[in-house]
Amino acid sequence: MNGSVQKKQKQIYTLLDKKRVKESLDQLSELVKETHSSDLIDGLYQLEMTYKSLLRYTVEGFTDPERQQVYNHLLADIYTLADKIVDALYLRTGGGWLFDARRYLNSLSTEELDSVVQTYLQEGDKYMVAYTVDPDIPFPYQLEKSLDRLFEMIAALPDFAKGREDNIRSVFWGDDFYWPWQSVMVSALTLNLLATFNRDNLSLLFDLCEHTNPQVRLRAFTGLIFVLYKYDSRLPYEQGVKERISKLNDIFSPEMIQTILIQIVRTRETEKLTKKMNEEILPEVARIQPNLRRKLDLDNLLGDVFSEDKNPDWEDIFSDSPELMDKLEELSRMQMEGADLFMSTFRMLKNFPFFNDIYHWFLPFYYPNPIVREALKDEAGPFNDSEMLRSMADSGVLCNSDKYSLIMSISQMPAMQKEMMGRMFGSEIEAMRELQKSDELVDPQKKILYISNQYVQDLYRFFKLHPQRQSFDDPFSWPFDFHNKWFLSLLAPGHNLSLKLAEYLFSKNDFEEAAAVYLKEVEKEQIPDVQVLQKLAFSFQQLGDYEKALNYYQQAELYGDVQVWNLKKIALCYRYLKNPNKALEYYKLAEQQKPDDLHTQVSIGHCLLELKRYDEALKYYFKVEYLAPDNHRVWRPIAWCCLMEGKLEQAQKYGLKPIEENPTPHDFMNMGHIVWCMGQRKEALEWYLKSIRHKDFSLKEFVDAFEEDKEILFKHGVEPTDVPIMLDQLRYYLEEN
Repeated sequence: MNGSVQKKQKQIYTLLDKKRVKESLDQLSELVKETHSSDLIDGLYQLEMTYKSLLRYTVEGFTDPERQQVYNHLLADIYTLADKIVDALYLRTGGGWLFDARRYLNSLSTEELDSVVQTYLQEGDKYMVAYTVDPDIPFPYQLEKSLDRLFEMIAALPDFAKGREDNIRSVFWGDDFYWPWQSVMVSALTLNLLATFNRDNLSLLFDLCEHTNPQVRLRAFTGLIFVLYKYDSRLPYEQGVKERISKLNDIFSPEMIQTILIQIVRTRETEKLTKKMNEEILPEVARIQPNLRRKLDLDNLLGDVFSEDKNPDWEDIFSDSPELMDKLEELSRMQMEGADLFMSTFRMLKNFPFFNDIYHWFLPFYYPNPIVREALKDEAGPFNDSEMLRSMADSGVLCNSDKYSLIMSISQMPAMQKEMMGRMFGSEIEAMRELQKSDELVDPQKKILYISNQYVQDLYRFFKLHPQRQSFDDPFSWPFDFHNKWFLSLLAPGHNLSLKLAEYLFSKNDFEEAAAVYLKEVEKEQIPDVQVLQKLAFSFQQLGDYEKALNYYQQAELYGDVQVWNLKKIALCYRYLKNPNKALEYYKLAEQQKPDDLHTQVSIGHCLLELKRYDEALKYYFKVEYLAPDNHRVWRPIAWCCLMEGKLEQAQKYGLKPIEENPTPHDFMNMGHIVWCMGQRKEALEWYLKSIRHKDFSLKEFVDAFEEDKEILFKHGVEPTDVPIMLDQLRYYLEEN
């Protein structure tokens, strides 16, 4: 049932997006019957009558200056009714936390629902007074339960605020002492809106974007981005929404808006990073660990006082695995950029009883913190150090959810591991805290961006790891094609956020999506920006669409100064499109501007080789050898061109050079061709055997390649009848040896 409802819901919303109103009403007529609700059936009938009247007046030519406004209002009402119909059906059959909670809350009286809010406010006031007297008091059980109930109510009940607006505002505003729980309730409100569109709740989330506490404000804005993304197609018809979105520009800087959008888009890298950690980094660390232990003398680490001199062996730790060092350096750089590196580490640490209360997944990690104090009450080591815990709270290294995971896991660690990890972690956290401080001195906005990045990661963990995650629509499964969304055009006007997002996607080699954004930019400008054209062309080139890449490189040539880089890219596209003549033409133009550019010289040589102008190609390859004697790769095309031109002794000289370094199977085969053309059949046989026995080759691959080259042999005097004899002789040698 749920799958069927969800499918019809998508169909209806798609029809409304395309303004196919009549068809959407027809679909709703079928769906509303399943609700058995007279109110919903009557509501749909009234909307259909209104729409028919609008159509009739329009067709009959009545002039109404407010007709577009009426049409927009009608569309918004159809969306709203569709929401109610779908919600009614889900409420009857939907499973999981969200609908179980909604059914339970619907069974309560108004007075009982009122008491959920009132109890929280009363318990919160009691705790604040008691905390003022004694900051070390435990977190009250009654307040804990009231938080859980209130979170459930705000997250699951679409009209949770109806009739109790003042108390709800007291929940979200008031003394700054309550900011951690206000932050939690922002998450509840976000979950509510992601499940069901509600105008009043959306307005409340907009209001919270103006909250005085940055923790609450940033969570509200981050949640709002997800909500706006989900409902973008209907927002233009909602009265006042355009103005509310525009007002956000007075609260958040363009740089902050751009960064939060990138933080959201960046979550798509998390699964890739997790896979990289699990499949590449951790197995390699495990492999070199015994060697690492020996080199660092880890077994005796605690027995001696550290000397102040650096151990020269440290520089050699990764000598057995240099590629691991490169990967770790890459991960370190990504961490500094805010990438989520710890999903793989902490995903298994979400099974503590602490995470049974759903609101704990969204609780900011703050200090002093009674929950942390309770978890560490039996600890006497470095993890129960107030300065370390305060540094941990201020640090942007781990998200809030992972910080709680770490604290909950401490009691389960062996004593020695706990001591060592505590000291290492404390030093690392303090170092990162100092780095953050210096960053914040340069850019005060940095601290705020840590808040939003940690919150995005908290949300990611909830939607990916919570046992009841199937109850919710996972926003991190969305494509995040912000450039196609109406609301984005209203944010940071004059700063072209779409283009900024494209730059980020381009920098991450996400060329398909970057190309989609750049294409829109090019199409909307009468005179496109040359760099945008070039990046669009480069994206298509990386995607293997050389026709489109060529088109946009050539446009860039028209709109800007002739650049060597652009000329060479045009030439490269022609090469990929099997047109070496045109490629040569553009490489020659590039050569005129930079006569000694090695890449251009090599490329011209390649074009001439493809055009079978071997003697001319040789001149360019020899020039490359002269200008870059360390470039040994040029030996192969020199040897080949010499062979094709019949300069066999020179071909032999250059053919032997790569064999002395790192030979390929083709190097051995080419040497066989050269010496056979020189009349040395037995030596040719030996080279061919080496080619076939190469670890990257097989007899079949050898024969296929040989068939392509045999005309060269015939050209230089090898008898065609000798070729099958040579091949059979090779087969016998392989059987015998």
